[in-house]
Amino acid sequence: MRDDTSAESLPHAASAGSTQMVLGWDLHPNSFAALRFAVVMAQHLDAHLHVVHVVDVDDLPIDPDAWNWEEQLDQRLTEDATTARTLLDQLHAHWTYHAARGRPSDVIADLAEETDALMIILGGPRGGVHSFIETLAGQSVSHQLTCQYGRPVLIVP
Repeated sequence: MRDDTSAESLPHAASAGSTQMVLGWDLHPNSFAALRFAVVMAQHLDAHLHVVHVVDVDDLPIDPDAWNWEEQLDQRLTEDATTARTLLDQLHAHWTYHAARGRPSDVIADLAEETDALMIILGGPRGGVHSFIETLAGQSVSHQLTCQYGRPVLIVP
């Protein structure tokens, strides 16, 4: 479940009855490709795109004992949000940015359910040993979303 959420959208937010899509986003290259694809798809469908960033280990400051650890984390999350918003502003789509903490598949699925999203869009796996182990252990976000939730999931390479 989400325990910390912020959202911001363009002034021309979608109407209540319009098509909604949810994109799981982070700072990895595959996520940027998924964002670009999702924006094009949203434009074609005249849909509202909900971009959700779930805080993960990549967002955490290196030194957990630093006196300003929380401040460093807040700064990193602000930088992540600014990066996403800058990209979204350039792409001229109807969007809302969400930042949340929790299990990524649950946060994304909950938002998709909340907005009655047509689909969930994710970037392809990150690759490497860590990604392979997550997939084998059933911990990859895409695997969890496709196996445990009833909404279509589009994986963008």
